[in-house]
Amino acid sequence: MELPLNAKIRVQVDKDLADIMPTFLNNRKKDIELITQSLAKNDLASIESVAHKLAGNAGGYGLAELGLIGREMETSAKQKDIEKVNNLFQKMKDYLASLDIEFI
Repeated sequence: MELPLNAKIRVQVDKDLADIMPTFLNNRKKDIELITQSLAKNDLASIESVAHKLAGNAGGYGLAELGLIGREMETSAKQKDIEKVNNLFQKMKDYLASLDIEFI
């Protein structure tokens, strides 16, 4: 998903998640740090683990697209496809940076 500069991804999320969404998003920042460190060490097993958790959790927070990115990243890490992992990691970072959540 290529986004124009400064484009926002508007996602509508259940208002019951408003209190816990900041913690979820803060944990994604920690994931970005961990993946960055893991890529520097070619530690695909750690990336696979982080991506697996992301794939499983994101949908429950109303972020299905992020979950799909996590699932693809997990598969790519298992296949040791570092180029695809890098591309998906960039997609993850772009998605999170562009995310505009509306609680309904």
